[in-house]
Amino acid sequence: MRKNNLDKLEFYTSFASAGLVYILAFLQYRKGKDSWWLILIAAILMTANAYVKYRKLEKSKNN
Repeated sequence: MRKNNLDKLEFYTSFASAGLVYILAFLQYRKGKDSWWLILIAAILMTANAYVKYRKLEKSKNN
């Protein structure tokens, strides 16, 4: 597998994981659990990580 394909796979898995954590945060909020905001912070950080990977992928695509 080429490096570009691995970078794409890494971005897609990071983005999907962040989406699942957002869903988990929403479900915890809906149930009235107190820890939903911690899960939301983790989801925001995971989204930032996915964005950094996306930028890296776009940068390598343009070169």
